[in-house]
Amino acid sequence: MKRWIMFFAGIMMALSLTACTPTQVSETIPQAGGGNPDGITPEMVRESNAAIERLPDQDAPVYEMAFIYFINSSGDKLARESVDLEALTEEALVNCLIEKGVLAEGTQATAFNIEGGEKAGPGVEAAESGERVGTLDLSQFPQADAAKEQLLLNAVANTFIENYELDKLKILVNGDLYTSPNLTMGEEDYLEYTDDYEK
Repeated sequence: MKRWIMFFAGIMMALSLTACTPTQVSETIPQAGGGNPDGITPEMVRESNAAIERLPDQDAPVYEMAFIYFINSSGDKLARESVDLEALTEEALVNCLIEKGVLAEGTQATAFNIEGGEKAGPGVEAAESGERVGTLDLSQFPQADAAKEQLLLNAVANTFIENYELDKLKILVNGDLYTSPNLTMGEEDYLEYTDDYEK
């Protein structure tokens, strides 16, 4: 009887060891017309995984592209550069103009408003929307000789006109019409976009 118990215990041990032995799994590549009814290949799986890794980060900030005009290194023409802004605001544009040396450090946009037509877009033709006129009130404007002053004014005007899709811009300084030793702007004087800014 003892032998039978020992024999039975030995068989149970052998079976339990067999059950615990890891099974070796080998990757098989589906054969054409074989057991892969969906036709999925390993390349397709790799491409799908790579596409998932390339998905944009939902928490990443969204930037708006803006164009900033400034005086070129020769000091005789304007240059244009694109920048990414978290939000297109008059303060952000003024800060960019300060960085580019167009406006003096500490300059602020104390007010900015747009009157007139809507921006051209879906359902709104540019011709039917009317004139868009911006008024920018700055806390200060740099003093310069007549030639440089005109470049500075054109840099500010082009920056605001292009980014806000304006037809023309009036610049005020501390609520008053722009005036300098070289130039006095009246109620009906506006700055327009300078197409040939590089010439």
